[in-house]
Amino acid sequence: MIYFEHEILTFGTGTKKEMNAMAASLKEWGAAGYEVVSVVPIQIGGSVVTVFLKREVVAEDNSDGKAA
Repeated sequence: MIYFEHEILTFGTGTKKEMNAMAASLKEWGAAGYEVVSVVPIQIGGSVVTVFLKREVVAEDNSDGKAA
C-alpha cells in the first residue's frame, strides 16, 4: 500500500540570503525524496512562506483499507 509522509516548513523570503537558504533547504529535502505540494504566503507581501512537502512511502498492506 502507498502512504505519504508530510512535512511543513516555514521560510523568510525578504532577502536574497533568505531565498538562497530556502533553495538550499528544499534541495536537501528533495534529495531525501520529498516534493513541494504547495507554497503559501503567511505575511502580507509574502516575506514569509509556508512550504508543504510530501514523500511517497510504500508499506506492507496489513490494513483493511480504512484511514487511521
